[in-house]
Amino acid sequence: MINFEHTLLLGHRGARGEALENTLIGFEHAQRLKAHGLTGVEFDVQLSADGHLVVFHDDDLARMCGEQSRLDQLSVAEIQRHRQLDHQIATLASIAPVLSGFTYIELEIKTHGRTDYGKLIRALSQDLVDSPLANLPIVLTSFDVELHARLQRSTLLRHIPRGLLIRTPETLVIASNTALQLGCVQLGIHYPLLSQSVIERSHRYGLPVSAWTVNDIDTIKQLIRWQADVIITDYPRHLLLD
Repeated sequence: MINFEHTLLLGHRGARGEALENTLIGFEHAQRLKAHGLTGVEFDVQLSADGHLVVFHDDDLARMCGEQSRLDQLSVAEIQRHRQLDHQIATLASIAPVLSGFTYIELEIKTHGRTDYGKLIRALSQDLVDSPLANLPIVLTSFDVELHARLQRSTLLRHIPRGLLIRTPETLVIASNTALQLGCVQLGIHYPLLSQSVIERSHRYGLPVSAWTVNDIDTIKQLIRWQADVIITDYPRHLLLD
């Protein structure tokens, strides 16, 4: 069994290797693992055409629902008519009860070339301010530097901690400086880019490192030795109980 004493373990999209990703059933599965050492979850949101945030990774329904429709062209009611293996797509506002009790949550905000940033900021403000979600230990994460800049300027949202996501060697080179300029408090780095020196450099800037998405046990042990702060995995039950 792996010792996660000084490293937080999060289930990716709930626990996508063990339960259907980004669904209530997946978050409930993760809840049952809290007693065994699971810290929390990572999950994604997309913006609907009518300005609601839905818990979904892709910007279209092809992979999960067998439909080609884009989420930004559908209302939340239209989105929820589609099923993921007989499970309804949840709204962000609806899932607060199944996130209760986690001590750390990473909420990735998905954007694309068609993103209406004004509408997105309004939706985030509606769901994360003066709502049950406001009391949860959420870190907002995104690859999108424009979104981070807008969140930094937002009177309603700038108090919520944020993490800059990194997936290429080019962005990694300037990651710490970029994160600090944008007011981010952590880096979320694709794990193949990580080394002990990368983590040490991030720590010198005061930036914890969240490693995604790691399923290999030997790699996880190495990341713990290198003092990665957070590890995101598809298989939390396997790591904690097997």
